[in-house]
Amino acid sequence: MIKIQYAENGWLLTFSQEGEPDELYVFSHNGHDQSEVEAFRDLLCQVDSIYGPMTSRYSEHRIRIHIEPGDKHSSHPDNQEEVEE
Repeated sequence: MIKIQYAENGWLLTFSQEGEPDELYVFSHNGHDQSEVEAFRDLLCQVDSIYGPMTSRYSEHRIRIHIEPGDKHSSHPDNQEEVEE
């Protein structure tokens, strides 16, 4: 069983299996947007590591958890202006 708790500066994840000691993972951030997003990404990666399907780079389908700019943010590739030479 996985239990996720929100904390003031991140999340606590507790993983329990019958007959085994609990495993505690801490995902903290410093309050900046990038740090908070990175901490949450790391939390999702840990959940995938515990419960996700076994995959590899050679798998036909796999789950990837990554950070990318919002589609309306100026850094998104669709919002980049073409530079004329």
